[in-house]
Amino acid sequence: MPIIVTVHLQGDARIVTLPDALLDRIGADVGTALALDVKDGAIVATPVREALSQPRRRYTMAELLVGAEHLPAIYDSVADAL
Repeated sequence: MPIIVTVHLQGDARIVTLPDALLDRIGADVGTALALDVKDGAIVATPVREALSQPRRRYTMAELLVGAEHLPAIYDSVADAL
């Protein structure tokens, strides 16, 4: 038996809330990554149990700034082009 949900607007995004009963049927839970596709006009959601479903790596500020000391020289070298 199909479960009926409504598409809501939240900011610029269209949101659909998936009920527990539906998630249980596909073996998904909070935090599960879903691969979405359209087949024959229907949205198909498949749980992803690979690397995509693992937490994303968090970088330190020092790691993010590696190489940033070269930015002033790069900006100076393209200043005439701007």
